[in-house]
Amino acid sequence: MSPKKFYSLSETCRQLRVKPHVLRYWEKAFAIHFQRNSAGRRIVASDQLEQLQLIKHLLHHEKLTVQGARKKLTQLKAVARRGSTAPVPAETLAWLKKELIALRTLLESEGPTG
Repeated sequence: MSPKKFYSLSETCRQLRVKPHVLRYWEKAFAIHFQRNSAGRRIVASDQLEQLQLIKHLLHHEKLTVQGARKKLTQLKAVARRGSTAPVPAETLAWLKKELIALRTLLESEGPTG
């Protein structure tokens, strides 16, 4: 079974284990623009779900403020835009390694969802 391309807000809230008002706040605070389905309801693309998972990790586990999480997301986007041709600063690599290990630990502790 392949992953879905889009999720309803209620599915997204269940997966992230957050209440709908939190998701609405993040939508505004992080300027996330959800698409709408034919009924006019907001739907979350799979890449947006990944972004929301990262936001939750930054806010809840790294204990960053919204402003701090925005800054980290901007740094990660800059690293991604550089691609593999430009060197990445050692401190950015160390931070990214730490984040990935923490995310892996978090995902492993939550077990399969379904």
